Amino acid sequence: MECMGTSLAFTAEVAGTLRQNGWTLVDVPAGLTLAELHRRGAPFRGTRYFRDFAPGVVESPTIARSVAYQPGFLPGTLNRRFDECARLVAEFGRTVPGGCQAIIGQAAIYVEILWRHALATGEFPLSGGYTWASDEYADGHLVVGVFGRERPIVVGPHPESGRGIGVMPLIIPVV
Repeated sequence: MECMGTSLAFTAEVAGTLRQNGWTLVDVPAGLTLAELHRRGAPFRGTRYFRDFAPGVVESPTIARSVAYQPGFLPGTLNRRFDECARLVAEFGRTVPGGCQAIIGQAAIYVEILWRHALATGEFPLSGGYTWASDEYADGHLVVGVFGRERPIVVGPHPESGRGIGVMPLIIPVV
């Protein structure tokens, strides 16, 4: 079973398998950044990230692609350093359909997923915790979390310690 056809989308067969196994599929548009999501009204808690940290973040705009996610953390990733979590996600990736890859996503993808999921269901797929993101900042990576109900999305840099952070893995089609 291969993950994709000619675009960065899951084949119908793989999409069906992922859904049967509890994954939610979304199409992430090209060009998303945290600043663009902020401009579009994503429910960020405050502006501290944009004021104090954004200039030092290595962030690339998203590419258009399908993404699969499940609410919550990958078992075993909570309170682990980024590099340990990346290794656990890679190990988990050996269980996904051929032509797919498990990843730690960009912060913009996580914010888009959290926001879209909450708009559709009234609930955030991650609540009361942070997931690592692949975006780099100084001595660490960005984390994305949800705390509370009103403007709950928090993004910020975190050193490599991992205390209180896990990973919500994503599955993507690869070329």
